[in-house]
Parts: sequence; C-alpha cells; structure tokens
Amino acid sequence: MEKELAEYLRIITQASYGRVEERLEKYGLVKGQAHLLVLIRDNDGCTQKDLAEMLGVKYSSMSERLNKLETLGYVERSIDESNSKFKRIYITSTGKMAAVQCRRIQNEFEEIMYKGFTKKDIKQLEMYLNKICDNINKYQ
Repeated sequence: MEKELAEYLRIITQASYGRVEERLEKYGLVKGQAHLLVLIRDNDGCTQKDLAEMLGVKYSSMSERLNKLETLGYVERSIDESNSKFKRIYITSTGKMAAVQCRRIQNEFEEIMYKGFTKKDIKQLEMYLNKICDNINKYQ
C-alpha cells in the first residue's frame, strides 16, 4: 500500500530537520534560527516587525528568536534614529560567517533532496506544494 502524501511530507520534514540541525549544532542553532539569521543578513537593518511579517509569525515570537541570536553574538539591536519606537536588527561579523555556513548547509541538503530532478520538476513540485499551502490557509 502506498503512503499518503502527509506521510511523505512527515518523512521529508523529519529528515530535513534531523540532518540539517545536526550540522547546525556547532553554531548553536536550529533550522528555524539559521533561516532567520540568513534572512537578517539579506535584510540587514530591518525591524523586528519586518522580520515577523516576512516569516508570518507573531511579533512576540520573533523577540524570543532574536534574543537567542543576540545571546550567541550573531545579531545586534539598536534603536532607530528616526523613530525611537523601533529597533533595527543588524548582523554582526560573527553572524555573517555563521549565516554563510548556514546557507551552505541548507544548499547541500537541497542538493541531496532534489538529486535526479530537473529544474522544471522542482518548479512544478513547488507549484503543487504552494497550492497545498494556499488550500490549507483558506481552510483555517
């Protein structure tokens, strides 16, 4: 009997987290934090609110994630000079080095995951998964 789609997705998710997080351990990060660090590197100087919106999470949840990255010395927060209500998030030099390694780890896993697929296959798979996500979001 074939597995249901949800079972395949569970297997992929578990493998992804397990293998990627194993390699991220030496940086003190888990997968979600690594993704956030790369996002900050690519949007240096953005606000906590910007990051929360980009990731679709609550502002308070973003604060917790940023605290961890700040404790590790990967990011710094500073008050926005034009509006003191906002704090800008900046990546440190240590954070930049860690972000490069995080991206490399993510890319290596994606290469393993998509081995044997054409670019067209990957694009089509992304379209299908995006449609599934849209359907789930509409259902809620």
